[in-house]
Amino acid sequence: MKSLENILTDDHFKLLAFLITSARGCVDEPILYGPLRLVDAASRLIDIMEKEGKANEQILKLQELIEEKKDLVMYDEEAFVNFLDELSRELAKIIKEERK
Repeated sequence: MKSLENILTDDHFKLLAFLITSARGCVDEPILYGPLRLVDAASRLIDIMEKEGKANEQILKLQELIEEKKDLVMYDEEAFVNFLDELSRELAKIIKEERK
């Protein structure tokens, strides 16, 4: 097992900590902050995947979409929900292509 010093700098642990603290935050936050936190976590996971050589161009485009549109939740909830739909469609395209 990694020492505590090393674990605190580990990207996987940082994501774990973000997920746990986000779960607690969701208890008291507006309802759409849950989906916001999830797409933020997805973007962070893509960062990890990229560092590990596991993120292809399509996955990086998902991250670009997330970073471009995640703040919609702050001023246009309908557009944010449409963005989540768009993101889901793009993910489905990746899955469909990989199954060919």
